[in-house]
Amino acid sequence: MALAKDYAQRSESAQRRFEALCAIRGRLRATHRQALDGTAHALRRGSMDPAIPARHLLYLELSGREPLAAIAVGDLDTATHVTFQLSGTGIRARNALWGSVREAGQLYLEQQKVGIPAPAVVAWLGYPAPHLAGALLGAAARKGLRRLGEDLGDFLRHRPDRPHLALEAHSYSATLAARVLDAGSGYAIRVQAVATIGSAGIPRDLSEAPERLGVPVGNVYGAVAPGDRLAVVGRVLSGRKPFAGRKFEVGARPELGLAAVTGHNTSQLRADDSSGARGYRDPGTLCLRNLALITTGQEPLA
Repeated sequence: MALAKDYAQRSESAQRRFEALCAIRGRLRATHRQALDGTAHALRRGSMDPAIPARHLLYLELSGREPLAAIAVGDLDTATHVTFQLSGTGIRARNALWGSVREAGQLYLEQQKVGIPAPAVVAWLGYPAPHLAGALLGAAARKGLRRLGEDLGDFLRHRPDRPHLALEAHSYSATLAARVLDAGSGYAIRVQAVATIGSAGIPRDLSEAPERLGVPVGNVYGAVAPGDRLAVVGRVLSGRKPFAGRKFEVGARPELGLAAVTGHNTSQLRADDSSGARGYRDPGTLCLRNLALITTGQEPLA
């Protein structure tokens, strides 16, 4: 992100650049058009739950072959609690931008439900998330480290009042989260909480030295849903280890009207699906409720 006085100014500048790109859409490569269209859909009023507030484009970068993007739900200049929601295996700006922003909006609404009036959630797709084979290696995390470190560092400089800052990382992005929090990364990023979902783990050198991460060990959480074979197989094949932290529950709590999560996906709930399958970030799940609690500094439900 380029430096600006505040996020409102930054978003206005990004919106102008976006509109300029829309004007030359026909001259862009296919992957860039896909990201442009996804951005337009994510920002459009009425494109998702009307309870989700207006979205703010932070950047849509088309300088490389793979588009990069970040979109905020909520006001980053005034939010008391901010969560960066990181994209996992196969989730990129050109193929999943609208869905990622909708998931950020769902977490925003859930954070309000657990007592946070003014949260903000950033749907962060600022690196080329790897596909399945690449997820066994660390190359994608190394490529994404600089951009995530810069984006988090910019946020901390723009908000010297230090609102509560958390990372929520699905799948492979747990490796990226661990790398950016590593004291040896050069970014000196400190957050108040980390929650990983469907993660195959992080590099052994970091899992065995949690003191190197810029987050209190008691505020590091992880969950792998029943039937999430990708996380289990990925851990075996990659040799990674879990974050040294606390497990949180993603099963059902029928007395609270909260459903269980199965499988690896973040979103599985569909109106035409009688199976009622749920993903990690689907509304009405114990997982989303616990993610809202963890990322706002509260204890998850058992």
